[in-house]
Order: sequence, then C-alpha cells, then structure tokens
Amino acid sequence: MSPRQHSLLVETAVRAVGSEHRLCALLGVSWSDLHGWLDARTPVPSGVFLRLLDVLERRRTTAPAGEEPQHRLLDPAFAPADREEILECALDAATTAAATDLGNVQLLDESGTLRIAAQRGFGPEFLQFFAAVKDPESACGVALILVRQYCVPDVQSHAIFRGTPAGAVLLAAGVRAVESTPIVGTSGTPLGMLSVHHRAPGTPEDAVMAQLARIARRAGAFLEAQAAR
Repeated sequence: MSPRQHSLLVETAVRAVGSEHRLCALLGVSWSDLHGWLDARTPVPSGVFLRLLDVLERRRTTAPAGEEPQHRLLDPAFAPADREEILECALDAATTAAATDLGNVQLLDESGTLRIAAQRGFGPEFLQFFAAVKDPESACGVALILVRQYCVPDVQSHAIFRGTPAGAVLLAAGVRAVESTPIVGTSGTPLGMLSVHHRAPGTPEDAVMAQLARIARRAGAFLEAQAAR
C-alpha cells in the first residue's frame, strides 16, 4: 500500500472508533504520528498496521455469544517466534476456515517464483510438480499475476487445468477445487500465496473468501515484521 492508501485506512478506523484520540489509544501511538499517516506523509509501520487491522476487523464482525474463539493467528496478542510459526499458523487457520485438510503456503523468491514453504495433505508427486511455480498454468500463478483471490470451482473442467499436466497432478492428488489468496506486505508488495484445496468441486461462500483474505493479510504483515527484525 502507498502512504495515501494507508491514510484512507486510518481515516476509516477513525470513523469506526469515533475519534482520533480514541484510535491513538487503541493503537498505542501519538497524535502527531497519527496525523503523519492521515496526511499521507509516512506509511504506517508494520506493527501498527497489524493493530490497525485488528481495530477494523473487530468492528466488522461481532461473534455470537458462546462462539468458539478464532484461530490464534487472528488473536491481537499473537506473537509468532519465527517465519515457520507464521506459515504454519496461517495454513492451519486457512484450512480450518475452508473446512478442508488440503492446502499450502508458497513464498515468492527473488526470481519471482512461488516455492512451497508449508503444506497439508499432499504427497511427493504433488509437492515435486508444484515445488516451483512461475507461470499462469495454476490457480496460484493466476492469483499472483492478478494480485487478487482466484478460484477454480472444478479442476476437471476449468480452462487453466483441463487437459494439462498440472490438472492431472491435482486430480491424482484428489483435488477438485482450489482457492488461492495472495499474501502481500503492508506496502502491497506480493510475498507469497495461500491456497486451500477441496476433494469435491464447488464455489466457496463469500464469508469463507473474506476470512481467507483476512488470514493472508495478517500473514503478510507478520512476515514483513519478521523480516524487518
């Protein structure tokens, strides 16, 4: 995100909580810092960006009484020890949200290649074939090019997979549907991809896609903060 986009996000948070001073208290920042972001003079630091997301998310969703707590990745107090914990927690949260036991997280390397860094439920053939992805002949490849979520409701009939080696590998792994969500940093820079896979064809509900987007945003902010240490 640019400083101007950060400014719009901060403006939204001010309206959500009712005042600038209230937002300062919630974020633990000074009034002058807040106005630097509101005026788009500086970008919001990664740690504050995470707290800002928490403020906005708490006001978008109200959990029913008695509902189970959300995954710990989404807990405002979550403090991952390292990159591996971020990736594993993001994948656990995503597969839980999508009600599946298949998924993976890929990280983007310096050559622009997506490489699997964490996975659930896949065997050697799948992991070898998709170990490095740098083309649009996959859901994650298309999502990376578009920098937005991309869904394949049916691997068997979808244009990017029908009759391709990638499609054959997915079907052999028992995959019939895929949703890929880009992981980006607070500046909007792509960092990787979060994908969940299903054993039956179908289109996910909007609420599931929104939750996957939220998980990816959190993962991106944590990864960026971890890299800055």
